[in-house]
Amino acid sequence: MEIIKSTENIEELAVDGIVLGCYSNYNFTEHAGMRLSSYLEKYKELEEFNDEKENILLYYIDGITAPRVVIAGLGKKEELDHEKVRIAANNAVKLLRKKGAKRIAIEVLGNDGQSTSEGVLLGLYEFIELKSQLKDHKFVESVTFVGNENQLIDVDVGIITSEAQNKAHRMANLPANHATPTIFTDYTKDIFKDIKNTEIIVHNEEWAKEKKMGSFLSVAAGTDEPAKFLEIHYNGTKDDVKPLVLVGKGITFDSGGISLKSGTGMGLMRGDCTGASVVINSIYGIAKLGLKLNVIGLTPLTENLPSGKATKPADVVVASNGKSIEIDNTDAEGRLILADALIYSETFNPFAVIDIATLTGSMMSAISDGFIGGFSRSDVLWSELEKAGIQSHERYWRMPLDKHYKKQIKSDLADVKNTGGSRAGAITAALFLAEFIELEDWVHLDIAGVSFPENRKPYHPNGVLAFGTRSIIQYARNIVSKG
Repeated sequence: MEIIKSTENIEELAVDGIVLGCYSNYNFTEHAGMRLSSYLEKYKELEEFNDEKENILLYYIDGITAPRVVIAGLGKKEELDHEKVRIAANNAVKLLRKKGAKRIAIEVLGNDGQSTSEGVLLGLYEFIELKSQLKDHKFVESVTFVGNENQLIDVDVGIITSEAQNKAHRMANLPANHATPTIFTDYTKDIFKDIKNTEIIVHNEEWAKEKKMGSFLSVAAGTDEPAKFLEIHYNGTKDDVKPLVLVGKGITFDSGGISLKSGTGMGLMRGDCTGASVVINSIYGIAKLGLKLNVIGLTPLTENLPSGKATKPADVVVASNGKSIEIDNTDAEGRLILADALIYSETFNPFAVIDIATLTGSMMSAISDGFIGGFSRSDVLWSELEKAGIQSHERYWRMPLDKHYKKQIKSDLADVKNTGGSRAGAITAALFLAEFIELEDWVHLDIAGVSFPENRKPYHPNGVLAFGTRSIIQYARNIVSKG
């Protein structure tokens, strides 16, 4: 799909449909003008136009070149926010697509270029590349964003964040046979091939053995697919400036291992690499924006499968910091691969470490799909992430990282065990990870609930959601702007 930016009069563009914004009671935004205000007088007599989710579709308006015009409801002007703009833009362009428009133009809604472009581009994205029967599918060929020069600068930001989010969504939804650890790293190389100041390093199992990553390798023991440890460097500022390190869980398929999952819904476990997808594409977005920040991404990649070679319950393995781990349940594998990655993250002397993982069903039960559940030792780091979450509407909810629960991961066989029983599972998982990182400025984000949601935003596509990408990019932007 072609993306165009224009400062021209939207009413004169030769497209199949245009989108104009309108506040409650027909209070139009700048491009609509008196022409539409007078044309819609008859609508005022029938009902008010208040709901920000509402659209009016008009045809062949005198003085407007496009045959279709969608009036996008923005609600009350004083109550307009970024999320309402995203939803309004999404709803309007999807209506035009449904009506057969292939070339669409949309004015910047509510003077919010970033949210307008995000609503459009996130909403139009579909994961359909593996389908062959698309003869009757309706595609949009081009979208033109119309605004002034300053608004179009913000549109550019939204284009990049949306692209990053959509790339992450694609990687998270690829079936396991299309995204083995090896293929996953090849996709990553392709994503970054034209991105300046980046370096992609792919470590193999021999490297992991040299690093004594017994926890990571214990998960890879059951599969024939070679494990990989992906390392991404974005050098956006001076070499001596401490980096931000992002760590993502990269289980490219999770059967549960010997502690086998139920067959019902197992196919969704193609998305157990969502944390890795978020990390990779957050760095992609940060690099494309050219932020003056050093960022390192670490994503251990493997399948978790049963076999005669697989790790078994009650096995004891040793992580790269020398701590021994009792494998109480092989389906608690994500924390095992993250443990060695977190240990490795501190070798880069980071100013902060953020790990992202579809880690526990317990987080789904605790807060469902409305928030990303998180744990942190640092109040300052948490507040910065929380702010970015509000700005992007990928919201965060802080959970207790409290030693009260630590006794649940005490082991009779080893230093620690990888599960803490049925109660407080998300908390005990975070406490387990805390055993493998000493840094105060560390956040663990459990995205299980938001990645497999029951309730979706209008601009969310089907499948596993790569939730967290835009908020991580926004966090990086805020750090750079703060100086």
